[in-house]
Amino acid sequence: MNPTKDHPGCTLAEGFSVREKLWAQSSFLIMGIVGTIGIVRADWPWVLPYIVIYWYGIPGVIMRHTNCPRCPHLHVYGDCLQAPPAFTKWLVKKRKTEPFTPGERVLFYLIFILIPVYPLYWLISQPVLLTVFALSAGMWYLGQWLYFCKRCRIESCPFNRAKIPSASS
Repeated sequence: MNPTKDHPGCTLAEGFSVREKLWAQSSFLIMGIVGTIGIVRADWPWVLPYIVIYWYGIPGVIMRHTNCPRCPHLHVYGDCLQAPPAFTKWLVKKRKTEPFTPGERVLFYLIFILIPVYPLYWLISQPVLLTVFALSAGMWYLGQWLYFCKRCRIESCPFNRAKIPSASS
């Protein structure tokens, strides 16, 4: 199967480049690690909600229940932008094809809003960490919004900005 020929509207059908994976994975991990460190250094008990939001929210909610189960890159092409495909396939227990439920949509937005916003209160007093956090968050969110979301094949993702032809057209 020639992904580009069989899916001419999907430039990502061939998979993600090493540069794309490094950009997405490193910026996202740096953001989470720096946010966690900043909260721990300032007032460690407040890191517990962030652990739930970031360290459980992404693998436990986003990857397991919302985006990854619906991702054709993972299930059709065997590739993953955000994590090694083997890890994601292990984490995703069953494929979903239906749109997000209202609850999944709310959880999706909450997680993606709280990840960059929650640590800011504690990072303000730590300018170096705040700068690294802001740069990595900017790299990840702008990279997603301006680059990946315009080419995404997860039709029901709330961030999807690709022009995906429907199956009936």
